[in-house]
Amino acid sequence: MRSLIVGFSEVRHKIADIPEAVALITLVIIFLIFSFSTRGFLSAYSLSNILTFGGIFGIIVIGVAFLMISGEFDMSVGSTLAVASYVFVLALLAKIPPILAMGLALVVSSLLGLVNGLVVVHSEIPSFIATLGTMFAYRGLARILGKGYAVAYTPEKMPELFTYLNGYLTSINQLFSPAGNLRASSFWFIGLVVLMSIVLMRTAYGNWTFATGGNPNAALSQGIDVKKVKVINFMLSGFLAGLTGVLIFAQRNSATPLAGLGIELIAVAASVIGGVRLEGGYGTIAGASIGMLLMSTLEQGLALMGIPNEIFRAVAGFIIILSVIANTYISKKG
Repeated sequence: MRSLIVGFSEVRHKIADIPEAVALITLVIIFLIFSFSTRGFLSAYSLSNILTFGGIFGIIVIGVAFLMISGEFDMSVGSTLAVASYVFVLALLAKIPPILAMGLALVVSSLLGLVNGLVVVHSEIPSFIATLGTMFAYRGLARILGKGYAVAYTPEKMPELFTYLNGYLTSINQLFSPAGNLRASSFWFIGLVVLMSIVLMRTAYGNWTFATGGNPNAALSQGIDVKKVKVINFMLSGFLAGLTGVLIFAQRNSATPLAGLGIELIAVAASVIGGVRLEGGYGTIAGASIGMLLMSTLEQGLALMGIPNEIFRAVAGFIIILSVIANTYISKKG
C-alpha cells in the first residue's frame, strides 16, 4: 500500500511539471465519451467544426494566456474584436485595398491594447477592473462606428484575401463524406500556437514574461522592464483579438455591435483549464489552446446530443472548477 502511495506521489510530481497535462487528460476523456455515446461525433464535419470554431477563438486565447502568464487580465478582447471588424469593413467600403484595410484594423486593435496597458501600469488599477471599464468603452466605440447597426460588405466579387484569411478549404473537405467544414483560420491558429509557444519557451522575452508574472520585484532586480513587458503583452492581446475579428468578418462578411460578446470569459476559462495560473508566472500557450479545444469539443458533443447551450455553459463551469482543483492539488509540494 505504501509503495502504491509513493508511486502515485511520483506520478503527481511528474504531471506537475507539465502545465497542460490536466487539460489534455480531460480532453481525451471527453473525446472518448462523445465518441462512444454520440452519433456523428467522429464524422469529418463534426471534428472539423471543433478545430474551426475552437481555433478561431483560440487565437484570442493565445493572447489572453500570454498576458495572464505575465500577471494581467484583458477583459476587453471581445469588444476589441468588434471594433476591429468595423474598422475593417468601413475601410473596405471606403475603397481601401483589402490588405491595407486589414493592416488598419490590426493597428487599431493593437492601439486599444496599448491603451489598456498604459492605463494599468501607470494607474496601478487592477487589470481586471481597468479592462472591464475599457470593455464597455470599446463596445460603445464599436456601436458608434456602426451607428448601432450591423454593416455588411457585398461587392460583386469578394477579395481574394478573404480566401486566405478564413476561406472554406474545399479540396480538403471534399475528401470526406459527408464533407468537412475546415477553414483557413485553423491553420492560422496552429501556426500562431507554434510561433507563440517558441517565443514564450525559447526566447529571452518569454523568460521576462514568466518572471514578470511570477515575481515582479525579483524581475525588476534582474533588470527586466516589468511595465514594458506588460504593455507589450496587452498590445499582443489586442492585436490577436483584432486578427480574430478580421478572420470572422472574412467568413461572415458583416460586422455587428455584438461580435465577440462573452469571448473574454471563455478565453480566461480556456487558459485556466489549460494550466495557466490566475496569479501569473506559470502556464503554456499549448495548454491554453488545448483548453479552448476542450471547450469546443464539449460544445460540439452536447450540440449533437441536442442539449441546449445553457447546459454547455453549466458543464463548462463545472469543468473549470474541477480543473482548478486538479491543477492546485497536483502543483502542491509534498
